[in-house]
Formats: sequence, structure tokens, C-alpha cells
Amino acid sequence: MTKTALPPGTTINDRYELSRKLGSDGDVYEAHDRYLDKKVALKLLRPDGGRPQSWDEAKRLEQLRSRFIVPVLNADVVTNSDLRFITTPLLPHGDLEADARPVGLSVLTAVRFGHQLSAGVDAIHAAGMVHRDIKPANGLRDEDRILVSDVAFCSILDPNGEAPRQGSWCTLAPETAPDDGRCSIRSDVYSLAATVFYLLSGEYPVDHRLPRAEQQKLIASGALRNISAVAPHVPRTVATVVRRGMNADPDARYASAADFGNALVTAVRRRRDWRRTVHAGHVYCAASPASSGRKAISVCSEEATRGTITMRAFHPTTGRAVAGVPENTTRTSRSSTALRTYFALLA
Repeated sequence: MTKTALPPGTTINDRYELSRKLGSDGDVYEAHDRYLDKKVALKLLRPDGGRPQSWDEAKRLEQLRSRFIVPVLNADVVTNSDLRFITTPLLPHGDLEADARPVGLSVLTAVRFGHQLSAGVDAIHAAGMVHRDIKPANGLRDEDRILVSDVAFCSILDPNGEAPRQGSWCTLAPETAPDDGRCSIRSDVYSLAATVFYLLSGEYPVDHRLPRAEQQKLIASGALRNISAVAPHVPRTVATVVRRGMNADPDARYASAADFGNALVTAVRRRRDWRRTVHAGHVYCAASPASSGRKAISVCSEEATRGTITMRAFHPTTGRAVAGVPENTTRTSRSSTALRTYFALLA
């Protein structure tokens, strides 16, 4: 078999009939399981460096059990080949990359989903493996629950607590970016934090639209975007957790995925839930719904004169200004800092 997408109707091991390719990359297909008479997702595991994936890893994947991990239904080898494959349930509700595009989810939703992803990844670590490719596209929706997917490339940690490099540039840790980089539990923690960065903002720590070589250079040097600059509506407490999770020094990050997820939950307690909104002609806007006896609030910033913007906070049902929070006009060059301060007044 080649890396060309397999045509519909291809049958593997007289059991799985492929119907279509899923996603734009990878070897994942929707397939009909003739034995169970149900649709499944089938992923081909091509040899890495001419060597097939360890069956020890496949066994561990089959034994992984968590409410927040897509379960492996079967692990097998394609007849008359060195290609191995796994099958998992087919989840039709989409992934977090699509859900958070283009401006992110609400803060509370992003934190809840980030906490669930962290729980799934922590189960992988407890099994002596690392995921190596945590990213929004690998968080699959099952109604209102998020499952960690693409577990096929989990790798067993060596005695030094490391594994060979794998991953996507959008969430790759700086120490993993060089060609000889290695993965670890703390590189997975970085990828979790980078994923939450995207869920909050709809953007990655490094602009994924840049050429790959430039992305690699920026990541390896730790030249990452600041979540507070990209998404000033995110509470400072949450931004602090994300920044620590993405620290360029692995030892300065959270020691475990569970620690990171729990810190996120703690950071949003008693905080307003904000979500960015888009209004034509406005610079930056966000809205917070009514909850716990607090009224709904919206913040809009518009260009006032050339080189300045005006921010105002108001109640969307009446249009009246929020008491004690007057309009503020500032230079456009200082808009990010000014917006962070403005949102902090409304916390």
C-alpha cells in the first residue's frame, strides 16, 4: 500500500470496508465493520523508519480506559503487509479545532474542555506513555464531552522519561522542535496549554499560516505569542496558568497534565465568562452573559480618530453604560494593554 488515499470499497482483512478518508492528513478512514455491523474509524500505522510500531504499545492502547479517551476497539496487522492499524468508534460531532475557529470558545467552555483533555492525557501518562500530538483537532466531541483521539502514536517512555519526537507544529514544545528533539510528559503539558491557548482565542501560539521552517525557528527559540495580547478578554488568572503551561523551561511547567487541568479550573472560580464577538468595523469586542445574579455585559472597542480607539462597557439589553466603568480612549498602539485593563475592571 502507498500513501495515496485508498479508494472507497477497499476491504481490509475481509472485515473493514473503507467508505471515505477522514481529515486532510493522516491515514484515517471511515469504515464499515462487517463483524459488528457498525461504522468505525480505522487508522493505518505506517512503518516509522522501516520499523512497524511496537505491539506492546498497541496492547497498552487497547487497555487504556478513561471517560476522556477515544477507546481502541481493535489493533491488528493488514494481511500480507507490514502495515498495522487500529479501529476506534466513529464520533460524528466534530473536533475542537473547528469548534473554536475563528475567535475561540467562551472562557468557561475552553477551561472545561481543557480540563477534560488533561484528564485523558493524564491517563495516558499513568500507563507509562506520552501522547506526542495533543492539539485541538485531536480533541473530539461526544456531545458535551471531549475525548482525546489519535492515540495511535502514543509512545512508551524510555528510562529517561523520554520518547522519539512526534507532533504538529501548531502545539509543539520548544525543546521538541529541533530535529533531534524528544517528547516527555512536560512536552505534553506544553501541548495541552497551547491547545487551550487556541480554544480561548482561535489562534495558535505561533501563527500556523507561516512557512513551516519559520514556525520551527520561532518555536525552538521560544518566541511565542502572549495569550493576553491575542485575547485580552481572558482573565489574568487563566492567562497565568496558560503561560506557565507553555513556559520555555520544561521544569517550570506544571509537573503533570492533571496539575495543569486542575489549575485551569481553579483560575476561573468566581470569574465572569467572556467570549469574543465580532462586529463589523469594530476593533475588538467580547460579551459576558448574565449569571449568578450578575447582569450581561458587552465590551466594544471602535476606532475613534486616526490612531486611537474608544472602549465602552454596556448592558446589551438596555444599551446603558456599566456603572463605574467610563468610556476610555487610548492610542491604537496601546490597545491590547488598555483592553486587558478594561476587562480586569469588569472581572
